[in-house]
Amino acid sequence: MQNLTYRGGRSSNFELLRILAMFLVVLVHTDFFSLEAPTLAELHTRPADAVIRILVESISIVCVNVFIMISGWFGIRPKVRSLTGFLFQCLFFLTGIYAVMLAAGAAELSLKGIAGCLFLTKWNWFPKAYLVLYMLSPVLNAFIEQAPRKQLRLVILFYFLFQTVYDWCSGATNYLAAGYSPLSFIGLYLLTRYVSVYRPRWASGSARTNFCVYLALTLVLTALPLLCAGAGEFLFNGVLGRMFIYSNPLVIASALFLLLTFSKLRLQSKAINWLAASSFAVFLMHSNPNVAEPYFVPLCRQLHASWGTAYFALILPVIAGFFLVSVLVDQVRIRVWLRIEQPVERLIKRCMEKL
Repeated sequence: MQNLTYRGGRSSNFELLRILAMFLVVLVHTDFFSLEAPTLAELHTRPADAVIRILVESISIVCVNVFIMISGWFGIRPKVRSLTGFLFQCLFFLTGIYAVMLAAGAAELSLKGIAGCLFLTKWNWFPKAYLVLYMLSPVLNAFIEQAPRKQLRLVILFYFLFQTVYDWCSGATNYLAAGYSPLSFIGLYLLTRYVSVYRPRWASGSARTNFCVYLALTLVLTALPLLCAGAGEFLFNGVLGRMFIYSNPLVIASALFLLLTFSKLRLQSKAINWLAASSFAVFLMHSNPNVAEPYFVPLCRQLHASWGTAYFALILPVIAGFFLVSVLVDQVRIRVWLRIEQPVERLIKRCMEKL
């Protein structure tokens, strides 16, 4: 992911937010992704566990939107170096983990396995969606810079109105895909660039105020499914299913106010910057198709069955340990990339000149 800077230095408050967002990505994957959403029957038989799972999902569901909003806040400035570095990081982990699994006898050499290393399967949707946003960013930046403020505001307003009605409320579109799509990333990018450039009055509150709004929205996300529990399984499942998707306007607002919270902080730390530089490796490690389904998901289910309501209290240090291991593995990738970065960049630039 792209470096974040202000006044010539990396902005550690946003780097810390990036670390938090990645931590929340893993957390959200230990919840509904691995355990599935709690049923109405579970809410009656194991209420404490079900409520905790819904609360954790409410806290962590902002994760992906926050990642895109960080890019929107600073604006993506496409460069050959940053693009090739991003692609190399993805390929390093995809091919590296597959090679390790092959050597360990935990995977078989196949066309599907090779395709997975090249993004040619439906797995790992995020890097592909982000690449589309990255490629379109010059067009989006030009529109933001040249369009009158009122026009930009209207475009954003009507975009999210459309997404809310035709994706979140009704699920009547396939191309928005509940927020799992480049088109949704474009909306988030425009929204955050608008807030960053124009600083509207509603976004000018203190860090404490913005964090309180984030907490309030988190509680609303938690409370709405619970309030519908008494109306029966159909309504409970319906509300629960629509609450925790990335195109939910409450989730988008929650992510935005969490971003605004960190934007008001002033923080510089070499340790934070060092960790954040490898934070995307955490995603690439645990969401790898050779890791997620055969190991990550079964492990989460086994730990939840063993730990019960203490699951999330005990899983946090596990996630922290996994985060650190991923960062350390990424140091190998960084060292390899430093050796080949300049030749690769020169080769790509020569190819582009011939187009």
